[in-house]
Amino acid sequence: MNIKNGLILEVKNQKTNRPIIHSDSRNPTDAYNIHQFIINYVEHDTKDLENFIDLLVKKFDCRADLPNQIFYKGIDKSKTEHLQSKLIGPSPDPVDNRYSTIGEKCLYLIDKCKFLFEEIKPAPISICVQEYNIPLNEYKIADLSPNNKNLHNSLALAFDMAERGITSSGYLFEEELRIRDKSRYKVSQLLSSLFIKYGWEGLYIPGVHGIQDRHYHNLAIFSSIIDKWTKWAKGSYFPIKR
Repeated sequence: MNIKNGLILEVKNQKTNRPIIHSDSRNPTDAYNIHQFIINYVEHDTKDLENFIDLLVKKFDCRADLPNQIFYKGIDKSKTEHLQSKLIGPSPDPVDNRYSTIGEKCLYLIDKCKFLFEEIKPAPISICVQEYNIPLNEYKIADLSPNNKNLHNSLALAFDMAERGITSSGYLFEEELRIRDKSRYKVSQLLSSLFIKYGWEGLYIPGVHGIQDRHYHNLAIFSSIIDKWTKWAKGSYFPIKR
């Protein structure tokens, strides 16, 4: 779009519905800097990316204020035989994931049940679903959703690249991380670790498997508040099919 004598390139990610300003002729964005920081972080373990994002997260103050939001957690129906109750909670043996490392406790939820089939890999035919009613306004949950119009563009750029696994200049860092036998989620995990550092208890963030006109959000909960999950769970889990 043309604005006066300047040119702004804003792109909306069709999967997450998040608007990103990639270039601005009047006010240069940090897109290329983040691209270079990610390359150096992946290939040389430098601190430039961490230091840059740290300053943004330190100033971040947008909380998700959703007092009665329903969320869902699902697992492949075949795995319910290992559950110790009729509730589905955080994994007792956490694996490597987008916003948490191996062994790090994290509760991943979703706000639209039908997208659970896209989130669970390999894609199951039948799943069991647990409903959660979490008063997000009682906790320090970072609002990183597309509805947050105050989200710093540089932070939005960093999350957009982390979610896609590629920088805005085309560097396929998830593939590079695999080649180096590192977690493909290393960049995303760095972002979440910095929010944890500054006392945030979770992230309310767009899901990465949306399509045009059909989107959803994830809720990733950290820290000791995870232990309250049985209070948030609504009834027993129930089965659904694709």
